Amino acid sequence: MRNVRLLALSLLLGMGNLSRPAAGQTAREVLAKYQARLQAAPLIGYTVQRIDTFGNGDSWNHRGRAVLQRRAGSKLLGAAFRVSQVDNAATYYYNGNVGFELDDKAKTFELAAAPYAPSVLGSPAGQMLVEELLAIDSTYQSVTYQPVPGGGGTLHLRYPDKPQADVLNQHTYLVLDAATGLPRTVRTTMVRSGRRWTTTKLLTDLRLNAPADAAYLQQPDFLTTYAAELPAPPPAPTPTLVAQPAPAFELRSFAQALVKLSSYRGKVVLLDFWETSCAPCIGSMPHVQRLQDEHLGKLVVLGILLDTDAADTERAKGILQRQHARYINLVGTAAIARTYRVDSFPRYYVIGKDGRVAATHAGGGNLEELAAAVKAALAE
Repeated sequence: MRNVRLLALSLLLGMGNLSRPAAGQTAREVLAKYQARLQAAPLIGYTVQRIDTFGNGDSWNHRGRAVLQRRAGSKLLGAAFRVSQVDNAATYYYNGNVGFELDDKAKTFELAAAPYAPSVLGSPAGQMLVEELLAIDSTYQSVTYQPVPGGGGTLHLRYPDKPQADVLNQHTYLVLDAATGLPRTVRTTMVRSGRRWTTTKLLTDLRLNAPADAAYLQQPDFLTTYAAELPAPPPAPTPTLVAQPAPAFELRSFAQALVKLSSYRGKVVLLDFWETSCAPCIGSMPHVQRLQDEHLGKLVVLGILLDTDAADTERAKGILQRQHARYINLVGTAAIARTYRVDSFPRYYVIGKDGRVAATHAGGGNLEELAAAVKAALAE
């Protein structure tokens, strides 16, 4: 019994040593202590206020709460979690395998058998997740630590630029509490499309390994108190444009030249529909440029920007320059988007030498398939 008491005491003392950075420690030592602190607290509950300021000056301000538990084998963030955005009455519960999207106002839930991480993290509830309470993104380029009088301080992580995703000058700041060594504030800043974006997460009521939180996470009461919502039937398939004459258009280029699709008859044309807020669109641009370079004189690439704000055209020019994308870009319209049935980005159309649609491709993945479709059209 005495040995058990000594072991418990040593664990408590160890937790205390992990709680606050000691004077004179290097930034990497502080970061290592912070990461050890997270490992010592597999269950974390908190309340959060998240404030997003976007490049155009607009902002979001939402409140939420969450319970996170590190869980081996989990497909999302290495954890199970139950997180809510209170002002939108939205909750997401993930047990490490399947997800449940809850409407706390209607008292309904919908099962997600194979949750897609970007969709979960971008959902109203998912935005309340503070990933830095589970792990630190290890791709940082440098780390510094600025202590403050009385204890605590700020960890500053600088990340390498990711021009393929239109993310530059990215920094994350963790303002650490003097008593617990855990963050009171997590702030991330970056430059996208030439403008500064900021996300600030203000944490309160931070709890470690609380029994009530364990019960809240492990006993999903909504399964008996909420009604299951059946997924909506899939929409009727949209008739394809493949093998049909490509709808004609006449649009202005960024240089104000009038461009007609019909003027490229006899060549293969690749249409690239995109928006400045679409990271996969931007990330795919070097690949699209390489396609044009590889088939110079035979393939014409026309980017079609579908942003509605005139200022977005100027941002688009900066994106194209950073991505070294030299192909022609046109200012699209809502009418051309409807005509070509563009409902997601990026969206590509390969038009054959005869003016008919040879192939379509949706999304920034599997671009080898897009390259193969271009080569097939050139071979005809």
